[in-house]
Amino acid sequence: MAERERRAAMPTGRLARTVTPARLAASAAGRWLATFRFRGERRAEKRREAVLRTAEDVTRAMGEMKGAAMKVGQILSMMTGVVPPEMAAGLATLQSQAPPMSFGLVEEVLEREYGRRLSEVFRRFEREPFAAASIGQVHRAELRDGTRVAVKVQYPGVRAAIEQDLANVGLLLGVGGLVAKGLDVGTLLRDLKEGILGELDYRREAAWQERFARAFEGHGFVRVPRVYAELTTGTVLVQEWLPGRSFRGAVHLPQEERNRLGEILYRFCFGSLYRHGLFNGDPHPGNYLLLEDGRVGFVDYGCVAEFSPGVIAGFKRLIRALDAGDREGWRAATEAIGILLPNAPFSTDELYEHMHWYWAPILEDEVEFTPELAAEMVRRNTMTTGRGGEINRHCNVPEGMVFLTRINFGLAGLFASLRARGPWRAIVREYVDDTPPSTPLGRLSAATTREGLPI
Repeated sequence: MAERERRAAMPTGRLARTVTPARLAASAAGRWLATFRFRGERRAEKRREAVLRTAEDVTRAMGEMKGAAMKVGQILSMMTGVVPPEMAAGLATLQSQAPPMSFGLVEEVLEREYGRRLSEVFRRFEREPFAAASIGQVHRAELRDGTRVAVKVQYPGVRAAIEQDLANVGLLLGVGGLVAKGLDVGTLLRDLKEGILGELDYRREAAWQERFARAFEGHGFVRVPRVYAELTTGTVLVQEWLPGRSFRGAVHLPQEERNRLGEILYRFCFGSLYRHGLFNGDPHPGNYLLLEDGRVGFVDYGCVAEFSPGVIAGFKRLIRALDAGDREGWRAATEAIGILLPNAPFSTDELYEHMHWYWAPILEDEVEFTPELAAEMVRRNTMTTGRGGEINRHCNVPEGMVFLTRINFGLAGLFASLRARGPWRAIVREYVDDTPPSTPLGRLSAATTREGLPI
């Protein structure tokens, strides 16, 4: 067992995956108790220090554990206002940086999958990964003909670690008061389980990516890299290398450019949903690249859902009711979709006051995503106490829709970091009611999208 654990990219045994959260919880409790030795402002200062040190410990542990623990950390880093700023800054490093597995193990995985030496498949293969994330790491390489590619290699042992992680990650989040009051960690874990397990099959991911690539071929502001299916296996994915800048640097761009990038992401996410029934549910900066020609490269398709025309029609009914100010129609639409359980013992106005935050960006003609708005959207939808908690107990995440919650949380945090401002309401009307494009980007999309379905 010890030798197998040592050679794995992550510890997979139940004990090994449990000791770290338990140790962190004990350390956090000790720090917090120590603050009672002080009074007044001095105690408040010591408690801030305790939260900061615990945040650093949890961030490091999530990176080292990888798997589900790291995936939860990635999502929390985008939930502006839910975790302390100090912790959010640390968790942001989990988007594309994590302790990598050794090259020897990478080579072992690849040669086992291909049944031949690495040099027989690739002319050049960089030993150091340029990205190491929750379930795999990515290396630059060249095919035998010189074509530049990105090779994603899954960590050995990640599947065995997932179940244990999901049991332990709640303890990681609960230590030291690291999450906002009202956040139901159990909701996060339930929603994540299906998505994370689905992400482990790289052939499945490649198939989704190929569908997106066909839909966006020749598009004016979206680029989807080609997949090399003949070199892709269940644990190795080979795709076209896209040279570009990290999306994380977008927060330093001028406001007009940040608004433009926000609209591109918004159109990609929700245009894909309404036009093609496809939803890419993993919105974090590590999955986007700023390309030299002004387009954005979308490079990860491990978390994708497909919705039937009937479900899309239900979404449209709900949006139309909201847009018209028809609260009773909105309530009926939420019940029909399964978001709200029938006969909930609350007035429609009570329900709307609590639940409308989920759709807040499309309730006015122009909205700026702020950290406060993002935090309120998350808080309202995860409350477990008070009147909001009572209402949430009559709400539901229908089967197949966990990705919608995940991407709304993620996009709200991402747009808040950009402070993106835009006519989100008018953009959604394009998809729901087939209104003419409302922005220059909308017109560019209409001119370059296949089959005349602008994103």
